[in-house]
Formats: sequence, C-alpha cells, structure tokens
Amino acid sequence: MERINNWNEIDAKGMDDFRGLPIGAYECVIKDARINHNEQSGKDTFKVSVDIASGEYKDYFQKMYESDTRIDRKWNNNAVRYLAFTGDNVAYFKGFITTVENSNVGYTWDWDETKLKGKKVCGVFQYEEYEKQDGTKGIKVRLSKFRSLEKMKDIEVSDSVKLLNGSYMTIDDYNERKEESNDPFKDFGNTVEITDDILD
Repeated sequence: MERINNWNEIDAKGMDDFRGLPIGAYECVIKDARINHNEQSGKDTFKVSVDIASGEYKDYFQKMYESDTRIDRKWNNNAVRYLAFTGDNVAYFKGFITTVENSNVGYTWDWDETKLKGKKVCGVFQYEEYEKQDGTKGIKVRLSKFRSLEKMKDIEVSDSVKLLNGSYMTIDDYNERKEESNDPFKDFGNTVEITDDILD
C-alpha cells in the first residue's frame, strides 16, 4: 500500500463519531431553499435543506458535512425535503410557507426564496425504507414533514416505516420481517423434494 499524503496531519475519526439521529420532532433551521430542476423528469421541485437548531443534536448535519472529506461532498439527503409546487400540490407548498411564517414572527413570504435561509421551523424525522447499492433494503431516519414550532411539543411521532411502495409498517413488524427474510431456514419444513417420480 502506498503512503497516504499528509497522514500525520489527518485527524482520526472513529466509526461511532456520529450517533444515529432518533425519530422525533426537532427545532430546525433552514440552511438552503431553492428551485431544483430534475434533468431526468424535466420537472422542478422546491428543495429545502435543514439542520437541527437546538438541543442534544444541534448542528448534527453540519458536523456530518464538515467531517466528509470527499471532493464532491453534499448535504446529507436525510435532512432534505423536495416539495412540488405546481398543479394540485400548490396547496401543500403554501402549507409549508405558512408553517415558516407561523414559526418566525415578522416574516412574510415575498417570493424571494433566498430569505428562507436562517428561518426556524419544526422538522419531523421518521423512519423511511431505502434501497442500498447492493439491491438490499434498509431503513433510515429522514426528514418527513414540516410543522409550526408552536405545535412541536404536541407532536407524537409514529414509529412506522414508510416503505418504498408508499405504504407503512411499524418498526417492530419491519424488523421481524427482515429477520425472517434473512433466516436461511425460514422455509424448512415447507419445501417439497423434487424427485424423478414427481417429474414423470
């Protein structure tokens, strides 16, 4: 193995430097808000990136971003929400804007999305299923929706998992199903031995 440049100057980081973010409702700060154009679909969405603004997990995603040494590092997608703002989705987009207005005294939406940066809002993080690069499935805690800060204390966050097909399942049922799918003997006793007699 060839020597890595600046080895002695590199700060070592342990695998446990970042604890997983628990599901929950958090006071968040908007780090970026912009129109995002999808080259494949040709559609525009409103991309909102946030970070945790207070409490035990304050600056959680900023610290994760700063620890990423890759040249093409990006803001963690678990703290990003894409909002449609055309057709039937206009009402939902207005709901987001109203949530920001209600959470920031004196702020009124004036169609300048750059002014959303730095505004506070409640972000609800929940379990979501995703497909890994090897084709297997896993779950992550991802920004699910926005709520007004005044409602944060009353939010009960469900432990359900949003599956890839859009349906929901409790985390216990999901883990049980995963254990069964990983069990090499799950079909033991339910198999039929194929013999020449059966094939004839």
